[in-house]
Amino acid sequence: MGKLRYDRERLDYIEEKHSLGYHALRVLKFLAYTLVLVLLYYVVFTVFFSSDEEKKMISESRLIEEQYSSLAGQTGLLENVLGELGQKDENIYRELFNTDFPEFTLRDSSALNFIDDSAYSEAVIPHTAMGIARLRHDFERCSRLMGAIADSIEVSGPDFLRGIPCILPIANFPLGNVGASLGRKMHPFYKKVVFHGGLDLVAPVGIEVRATADGQVESVERAQKLQGTSIVIDHGNGYETVYAHLSDLLVRKGQKVKRGDIIGRTGNSGTSFAPHLHYEVLLNGVQQDPLNYFNGELDADRFGELLVYAVNTGQSLD
Repeated sequence: MGKLRYDRERLDYIEEKHSLGYHALRVLKFLAYTLVLVLLYYVVFTVFFSSDEEKKMISESRLIEEQYSSLAGQTGLLENVLGELGQKDENIYRELFNTDFPEFTLRDSSALNFIDDSAYSEAVIPHTAMGIARLRHDFERCSRLMGAIADSIEVSGPDFLRGIPCILPIANFPLGNVGASLGRKMHPFYKKVVFHGGLDLVAPVGIEVRATADGQVESVERAQKLQGTSIVIDHGNGYETVYAHLSDLLVRKGQKVKRGDIIGRTGNSGTSFAPHLHYEVLLNGVQQDPLNYFNGELDADRFGELLVYAVNTGQSLD
């Protein structure tokens, strides 16, 4: 039924009839008003009212932001301190050796091929089998080497071992004082990378130096250049050892010595940057890395410590 309207000409009420579009427009207006009202209620409740879960999340978020800000400040402070320490370390090294401090990094080893805990059981089984196979191969190789060593000792006799250098030339030597080892190192005077033929053991002048194996003194020399005052010992089995930059000689040419005998004292003679002992091991005239000849005195842990110190030193003292 439409809306009644008074007609003055007819002096009577007549019914106004509306089209379908008129009614559709009224419905759309009603829906629009309703949607606006719903959105208004949602905004009001969202802005001014929060559920317990939302309040908890807001509180945790604020706490995390405060902790992050505090940790960021502490991290920045630590980074500044580390940077200052590193700069001081580089300055000290540069003042002492006139070169940059070398960085030492451990290279990844393919042998350390671990499998993570999240792996499936069918992946663990072949991985373990491969590891066992590698270990068996290494065990067989070590067994062959040990057999060859035992055969060599049996043929040469027990006295053969007395002629192999296997101790440090300075007793009770602090491993942290080890210097550059065999290889290309920065020369302290020429300021360029050259081949360094032995191992530097930093020690004050006057520390006793001992023979590292039985043998006979091949030569003794007093000089003001190169290796300075030095001793060469022939061990009679292809091995020779050299002790350079000494301050005193306590043996003479042709004298027989035993492992551990005191043969001289450390010094700073010859072309030497600071007091130390330059120690060389030669096998059939070829310079060997002395680090591999301390097994008679160092266990695995101390040898690893010595190796890290020596490899991390890029500056020789002679």
